Amino acid sequence: MRKFQRRWFVLPTAYCLLLAGLIGCESLQKKFNRKPKTPLGRPSPVVTFRDYTEGVTPLDRYRKHFILFEYWNDQLMTELQQRDRNPKRLQRGSRESLQELQALQGLLQPDVAAGLQPFLDARVRMDQQLQHDTMIDSQRNTLLQTLETQTRQLNREFYWRKVQDRLNVPVDASPQ
Repeated sequence: MRKFQRRWFVLPTAYCLLLAGLIGCESLQKKFNRKPKTPLGRPSPVVTFRDYTEGVTPLDRYRKHFILFEYWNDQLMTELQQRDRNPKRLQRGSRESLQELQALQGLLQPDVAAGLQPFLDARVRMDQQLQHDTMIDSQRNTLLQTLETQTRQLNREFYWRKVQDRLNVPVDASPQ
């Protein structure tokens, strides 16, 4: 009878071990699975663009361009004051400040924009000099003094609070 009881104990145990061997351990299976050699591509983000220009007033636009002009103008003047000047920074500061000044002129009424034209002409000449990088130190000092003078005059005459009632108002944004 003991043999019979041992068989009933050994037989289910053997079946369980055989079944566990066939199914296998998950972590052991992961070791032997091949992983792709190239990583999977990153999912592309969903980009939706919103048009916020409808809510921007001409004064907000002028203020934005004036602040950007001040930033690039300060970068240009700071770079001109450096002993070791980086020509690419000089050129970029000059180019960007000129573009912002032109954007400011486009936002002003024609009679006020005409007063900005001499500053633009001087800036175009300065930009050409800086883009070709054909100046010596004494010319750069003169250029720095001219920039400081222009900055004071622009702040005095074309600061956004002084010209806020003389901005171009688009036709479709006029009050009804």
